[in-house]
Amino acid sequence: MINREEISKNIQRLLQGYADTSNDIKVTIRTPKEVDVYVDGELFNTYLIEEKKFKNNIVQSRKKDDDFKITIILSRDDLAERKSQYIGAELQLPATENEIKDAFERARINNENQHYTMKECRLYGFDLAVDLKAETIDLSKLNYLAKVMSRFSIYEHKQFRGYMEKKGLSLLDINSLINNAYNLDKCEIVDGIYDAESLGRMYVDNGMLDWMISLPKEAWNFLDYKAIGEKIRATEGGLFTEDGYFTCNDKEYAEVYDGEHFPETFEDDKYIFKLLIESKDGEVKDWLVLPASKESKANFLKQLGADSFDDCMLMAVQSMESTIPMCIKDLSQLGLLNSLAHRMRDMERTGELAKYKAVIEGFGCAALDEAIAYANRMQDFVLYPESSSAIEYAKDIYDETFGGIVPESFSKHFNFASYSVELMNTEKVAVTEYGVIKDKADKKDTFTHDEKV
Repeated sequence: MINREEISKNIQRLLQGYADTSNDIKVTIRTPKEVDVYVDGELFNTYLIEEKKFKNNIVQSRKKDDDFKITIILSRDDLAERKSQYIGAELQLPATENEIKDAFERARINNENQHYTMKECRLYGFDLAVDLKAETIDLSKLNYLAKVMSRFSIYEHKQFRGYMEKKGLSLLDINSLINNAYNLDKCEIVDGIYDAESLGRMYVDNGMLDWMISLPKEAWNFLDYKAIGEKIRATEGGLFTEDGYFTCNDKEYAEVYDGEHFPETFEDDKYIFKLLIESKDGEVKDWLVLPASKESKANFLKQLGADSFDDCMLMAVQSMESTIPMCIKDLSQLGLLNSLAHRMRDMERTGELAKYKAVIEGFGCAALDEAIAYANRMQDFVLYPESSSAIEYAKDIYDETFGGIVPESFSKHFNFASYSVELMNTEKVAVTEYGVIKDKADKKDTFTHDEKV
């Protein structure tokens, strides 16, 4: 029997430096001896179960931005001002509703009264000089643009970049950018043409100028290709870009987006877990979304042509949380996983999901039973969302303990570094992307500072 738990641990170890919790990692069983590993939807390598190694050598790091990814940093304004070690949270667009919620939780933006800024935007692998307040740009519009761009071919990305450069657009012109994405058929990029001289030569060599018909061949040696190319560019309103020569037909440009109603509706996966399940004959496979009702599970089996999940195989697990999928061995755990999905949905409603994800990240989770045990004792955990380091946690505890007793001026002379070491050595505490998590029911008997902080 395939030990998915052991395989997952080995794969996590091999992926260090090439992928982390920010990547979408999927594991698919190819044969009893081989497992395919996907990173962000692309096949990364094949894991050999018996040899406990990847089949193909890794020449260079896989981690890189895909062309259509828009990467931003969400930063809560008041925390960035008060907490020196707070860095906000990275979000890659296009993103699902769950991924956006998770980024807001990691950025500690919990309600609409907490103002935030979008920083360090990366588009096409370049940093854009942006520092946009939440009221300046609509994140839903930016995410919609990213969804449309995610369908672009390589050539269409070149066209879109041409539009941006010609019109001098930025993220502040998000409505125009969305309209540009729907007008790519009105523009053209000519590869390999980067200056006026090469443009002039292209027109002359391909007989694209009517006056060339009556021109004697011997006169060609005296043509000023640069001047010809510059006149053509001026007439066409063209632009030389890094991708080639860009032109567009402004007369046929259509305002598809009015700034309020999106031209399309994209389906959004509002799932906690998704399981790729295949019938045992291998003819049909589909994704089961959890949490799922008894009726939806029955309908899923019917579509798969199976009488029960015993007649099916688990092929892959996808989750809004990165650790738990590694704990899933087979479909015998479906009932437990579905119950946990319902619990996590309830946590989402009550505002405790960020705390639960902090527990999983901070204290680790090697088995599904352990994840369920954490969920059953959420009252034992305390999340300090405004703390991004051990020292900031020490300052929070200092304020809780001595804030109303010791004069405020004394804190300037207090050694918070030493105090943080003492706290870490006596309490079960971990620094996570969601803040500092503390297990108040478990003292520091089996937990060391080096393991989690």
